[in-house]
Amino acid sequence: MMPRKSPDSPFGVTLSRYLLRNPHLTRDQLAAGIHQDPAVITDMCKGRRLTGFQARQRILRIIAWLHENKALFSLEEADTLLTAADMAPLDPDRPEEAALWRMLTDPDLLEPHNDAPAFTISHPIAVPARFYGRSRILERLFDLWRDRVQHAIILGPRYSGKTSLLYFLQRLQATTQIDLRPDQTNEWISRASRIRWVYVDFRNPNMGNAAYLLRYLLHRMGMPAPRGVMLDSFIATVSAQLRSPTIILFDEVGIARERYHELGRPFWDGLSSLAQTGTYQRLGYVLTAESTIESPVFDVQFFGINGHLVHLGPFEIHEARQLIASSPIPFPEEDFEWILETSNLWPLPLQILCHERLSALQLGEKGTGWRERASHHLALYRACFTAV
Repeated sequence: MMPRKSPDSPFGVTLSRYLLRNPHLTRDQLAAGIHQDPAVITDMCKGRRLTGFQARQRILRIIAWLHENKALFSLEEADTLLTAADMAPLDPDRPEEAALWRMLTDPDLLEPHNDAPAFTISHPIAVPARFYGRSRILERLFDLWRDRVQHAIILGPRYSGKTSLLYFLQRLQATTQIDLRPDQTNEWISRASRIRWVYVDFRNPNMGNAAYLLRYLLHRMGMPAPRGVMLDSFIATVSAQLRSPTIILFDEVGIARERYHELGRPFWDGLSSLAQTGTYQRLGYVLTAESTIESPVFDVQFFGINGHLVHLGPFEIHEARQLIASSPIPFPEEDFEWILETSNLWPLPLQILCHERLSALQLGEKGTGWRERASHHLALYRACFTAV
């Protein structure tokens, strides 16, 4: 009988998720890229070789390699990998980590918006200048946080841009006006900069472990994060040490409810109580969830968090026109109008159609064959936008 393979550790699960972003990357290539034996990477993925100074140095090299190969894009993702290995987040005060921290946070070292893809269909929008639409929603949210932090609940169908909106909020603080488009207001930066943002992606299965999640939150808030932290000690620590306005961005809480039994009502009741009475209104939550006509109700009673409700629907017509007009090669007017009509102004269909048209123009393709390809591509997602 063949011996059963041991499952990957949280570190291995997270690393694999990042590698899958680039179909050409493998663990063996990673090992070669950081000058390690592949057996070392295998051991790390199984939860071994993850303690001590050398282990942290290996993970720092892994983070740099993943970033260089476009498989890791942000400080939050780097910290998630470190936390999965039961290590503290990147520390800019450590000389050996300062350069890597700056590379992941400094707008001058991040992908300039002029070099970022004009249209993005495989990842959330990570560059603020490439984020279009939702201006009214952003104004509402920042007005909500003008004097004190408050909760918000963002609902929308799958692929309606919920994650991109959260990325935009958290990346603003590392952005300067010169890195935004002229129509994006500098006032948003000043409002975002006074808030500490913590992003939680519940599609990451590690976040379904309550102790892991609580330790991750403490790390990201710059607080001591002992192993095996429990909800009561987490609440006590945050109540005693939180000094600056902080907003935790909980992405896809519907997944947390459906899949993660450790994150039941007592867990959310504890977080609600912490924000209401334990932090003097310095702590707020933004929750996103999938919502359609078939499943329209956000279960406030389960999460116990009352917040201002925001629905993500199609773009406004001027927002869709602005996105299409951002193409580095102008589209013919008939294509411009066809994209507007075919997309029904939803952001992902707009991105798909614009990407296909731009690719055809760049390749010198004649005719309307690109429309057929775009329509086939769009059909994969059509169900997401017909039941809303």
